[in-house]
Amino acid sequence: MARGSSCSKGLTPIPYKLVTITSGFANYNIWLFIGLSVIARGGRFFHGRNPAQPLRRMIRVRIEKRLGLWVALGAGALLAGFIIAFRMI
Repeated sequence: MARGSSCSKGLTPIPYKLVTITSGFANYNIWLFIGLSVIARGGRFFHGRNPAQPLRRMIRVRIEKRLGLWVALGAGALLAGFIIAFRMI
């Protein structure tokens, strides 16, 4: 078994597929990796869900009220990004 713990790997912003492949190359113990991954990933999703729970309905109502505006702003930002990118070429 390699040194270090894979528990913190489930909490990184690095894509989890990359963490899994790298852990395989580093010869981590598969059962330890699976157990710690369940704890870390479960904790990440549980933690990310709970603080937003009371605000979810309020945020959803506000977004749905002005959905056209949000879509237009997103499309405008995307279009502006393409225009800027093509002018840099």
